[in-house]
Amino acid sequence: MFSLSRRLTALALALGVLSIPAAAQAQTRSGDTASDEVQLEVKLTGFPIAVGTADALTVTLEVTNDGEVVAEDLEVGLTIYRGVLSRFELAQTYEGRLGRVVASDTIAVEGAVDPGQTRTIEVSKPLSELAAFRSSTIDRAHPVRVVVRSGDDASEPVDTHMVFFSQPPEKPLGISMVIPLHSPSMYTDAARPGVVTTDVLEKSVASGRLDSILRTLEDYPDLPITLAPSGMLISMLQDMSDGYPRSTNNGITNVSNEDPRALAAARALTSIRTLIARPNTRLIATTYSPTSLPALNRFELGDLVNSQLTEGRNILKGEPVGLLGGEPMPGWLLPANGDLDDASLTVLQHTESNQLILSSRSLRQQSGSLTRGLPVTLDGGGRTSTDGLTGVETVALIGDTRLNSQIENAHELGTIEARQRFAAETATIHLETPGLIRAVVALSPLDWQVEAGDVGGILSTLSFAPWLVATTPDNIVALLKPPADQRVRLAASATLLENFEELPPAGYFTALKDAQSAIDRYAELAPPPAELGDLSRRLLIAESADWWSGRTQLARGLAFARSVPASVSSEIEMIRAPEPQTITLTSRTGVIPLSVGSALEYPVDVVIRLDSDKLRFPDGNRIDVTQLKPPNQTFRVRAITQSSGTFPLKVQVLTPSGQLVSDSQLTIRSTAYNVVALSITGGAALFLVGWWAIGAVRRRLPA
Repeated sequence: MFSLSRRLTALALALGVLSIPAAAQAQTRSGDTASDEVQLEVKLTGFPIAVGTADALTVTLEVTNDGEVVAEDLEVGLTIYRGVLSRFELAQTYEGRLGRVVASDTIAVEGAVDPGQTRTIEVSKPLSELAAFRSSTIDRAHPVRVVVRSGDDASEPVDTHMVFFSQPPEKPLGISMVIPLHSPSMYTDAARPGVVTTDVLEKSVASGRLDSILRTLEDYPDLPITLAPSGMLISMLQDMSDGYPRSTNNGITNVSNEDPRALAAARALTSIRTLIARPNTRLIATTYSPTSLPALNRFELGDLVNSQLTEGRNILKGEPVGLLGGEPMPGWLLPANGDLDDASLTVLQHTESNQLILSSRSLRQQSGSLTRGLPVTLDGGGRTSTDGLTGVETVALIGDTRLNSQIENAHELGTIEARQRFAAETATIHLETPGLIRAVVALSPLDWQVEAGDVGGILSTLSFAPWLVATTPDNIVALLKPPADQRVRLAASATLLENFEELPPAGYFTALKDAQSAIDRYAELAPPPAELGDLSRRLLIAESADWWSGRTQLARGLAFARSVPASVSSEIEMIRAPEPQTITLTSRTGVIPLSVGSALEYPVDVVIRLDSDKLRFPDGNRIDVTQLKPPNQTFRVRAITQSSGTFPLKVQVLTPSGQLVSDSQLTIRSTAYNVVALSITGGAALFLVGWWAIGAVRRRLPA
């Protein structure tokens, strides 16, 4: 009994000892497995824009193995979910709520992916092999999930959308793609307003977003597109093309027109000119800089609104008023960001702009689950006023918010996923009312952060999607008329201004108003157009909402606004009234020489006004001077003295409207006899002479 017990104990100890290395070995293997597992990263690089019953769902994947062991026994799992019935359901799929599965398959892939390697895999599944689509006539956008597996390891799922159309529709959805072209100011230092101080535009036209957009557009020569380049962009591209001063760590250097940066700008400008010359491309005017019209009107800056509209349109034209050489669509306008309120509408109704492209946030919220697919007539503004505007109708096309969002966020998704979301959105819009002719506007953002592939994905959908027909805004309005019994109201200004992260304080807009007043004052002097244009352009840049993104940027924009009155004052101070001096008149009628100085490099128009209690000016006390020439010019003024003695003459140099430019005071000394005194003296002398003569006669008569 005892012997058996000892044997059992020894056996237990032996088993325990043996289990220790086994456990350790198992733990080591477990650790090795954790570090050596397959890690698959999958990128969707190919997917059909649309499929029909006779087509195959062909998917191209870029598979990368980030693990340390070979990925073998590869399989691609395809899962297709029920087609969405509304845009609300479509939006839910973006959040991963894909719905009910209607078809799935797993497709084996030959070969393997070595550690650290990337391989392209293509799989194809004929829809005729899937019962849900074999004879289906139900057109829908279907969520699709793609997973790549290697044994028990699987990649993260890739979600996209398959658009199924059994046959092309009879009444496709019209769609107008509107692309604003803009870049923030390359001039950011108000102390050196003509010096380039940032490389944002240089990079953008060399190999960045503007280059991607323009190059991709060139690849679609027949696609109807509407371009809206800002005047600021066109001006800056022209500046760069000609050669420009550039701020560097070593000071200011001059970039020649042969420099690669200048050549890239010249190429971008040429590309825009080539694009707008195409028969299917439309050019639409926008504001010179992307300012907020509702913000300007809130602070009663209607004159600035007019300047933005005028300069934004003019610069798109050819010489002598513009730089681009295009022909904007008559009457059409795209306000910056598509934002417009009632006050802005009133201003527009005094201009030629009566056909607009707006964002949907510019309209008051209205009930209805369907996408707005017709032009609208805007209610409000000055349409019913008595100033000649009665009967003026303003028609607008409304950019679709969700569609625009898919364009804006394309860079956050893969190129194919972004394209398919855009395709799914437009297909779902069409399927809301497939029997009606409708049209929508897709509006890309001002700072569209994209690569060439992202732009190409959107444009390829416009070109090849069977449910779409690309068109232009003017063609939409010509084909589709707004409902006669419906008018829409614009949203309140406060609603639109909430879109800005930080709206400038009132002082910012006061500075803009002061700058405009200074320019108006300077313009009265009739300086050369280039001098006046430089100041006006500086103010237009200061009005840009690009500055409204933070305190640092806001301070720079404010500095630009404040630099305008300072520059005007500096110029006006170079015009000087005559130096204080004493001028002697030796007769009752004389000539006073007035020497007006100018240190300007160009002639100006001024008015000289004279004021004195002791002088009369037979030719008037106002001298209109056309083209006062530097360095000085002397004017001879006829004057009649009213008395002898010394008295002041006030001389003012004014603008033609009477604003003071410079003044001084001259001292006039008259040595001419006083008229009254001379009369009395003369009369007394005559009396004495007469008295003497009478006495002499009497003495000669006989007593």
